[in-house]
Amino acid sequence: MRRFRGPHGRWFYAVVLGGAVIAGVSSVTRAGDVALKYPIKLAVFDFELDDFSAGGPIAGESPIETARLHAVTLQARRELADSPIFEIVDAGSSTDERVKTHWLRKCNGCDAQIAQRLGADMSLVGIFRKVSVMEQSLEIRIRDAKTGELMKVVGTDLRGETDDSWRRALDWLIKDRILAPEIARRDGQKTSEGAAK
Repeated sequence: MRRFRGPHGRWFYAVVLGGAVIAGVSSVTRAGDVALKYPIKLAVFDFELDDFSAGGPIAGESPIETARLHAVTLQARRELADSPIFEIVDAGSSTDERVKTHWLRKCNGCDAQIAQRLGADMSLVGIFRKVSVMEQSLEIRIRDAKTGELMKVVGTDLRGETDDSWRRALDWLIKDRILAPEIARRDGQKTSEGAAK
């Protein structure tokens, strides 16, 4: 895993597989670069909170945090759906208990299998980690629904537990770390296909 400094001094990180930073949802695979069919059907599950703050695990999720998680989940689905890359699959229709109890962050990639049952090509799990009110982070994981392979992991640190700080962190990760590289990859794929004709 590599850590980079982004805009406004914000830190973000990306998973490294095979020595190359994954630039898009499927820009690097075990078998090499492959052409994708767009839009990719993506199951975006409810964002989850991993609370490591003093008393947090005992007190549980507060009503404010629950509302904030719901808001960022809707934001993620909206921003991804508005792109030419993804078609959002209704993850809320799942009857799996791990989805209902928001336990996907700790189920060792079970979200991929659940997403496949929903008819999706890939799954997305978002996790806000809280160490304290001032020290938090956001991580987004995308997996291949068929193989369970972890295709992309991006994250960023954030300061301050507010609606705005969560919204801005999510907006930046989706637009700059997920969509922008994949749109560039898609456009390059189109150019290659056109040249081959």
